[in-house]
Amino acid sequence: MPELALLDESVLVQYMAGDDGARMLIDKLLAGEVSLALTASTALHLWSHHVSDRKAEIHMSAMIRFIEQIPLTGDLAKIAGSIQARNRPGVSDEHEEIRLAELKAVNAATALETGMPIYSRDVDWYEGLGCQALSY
Repeated sequence: MPELALLDESVLVQYMAGDDGARMLIDKLLAGEVSLALTASTALHLWSHHVSDRKAEIHMSAMIRFIEQIPLTGDLAKIAGSIQARNRPGVSDEHEEIRLAELKAVNAATALETGMPIYSRDVDWYEGLGCQALSY
């Protein structure tokens, strides 16, 4: 089995939007060429912001069956909070930017703690934190 790699929130969102790079990565997952994981926080974000109808729900449910889910622990929350505090956008808490910054911080903390590489289009941001980031 291939080494496990983490997905940031953008991969499945872009896959569902028809992005070719995301599609190729998910095709590799389904073919058994890569093993992928996502954090429970990413799953929450996807379900609450990107599943708007029954068709999307069925599609997401089927896809997530092939992806390992990683729980948010107290240690990961502490590291993510520290990352988010250092990289806080200059906007009020009502804005989507804060929620995405928190989600990215959880993903970065998970990648750092587990040693997993993370697939993202925001490679520079993750690498700036010391993560091994992979573009798709």
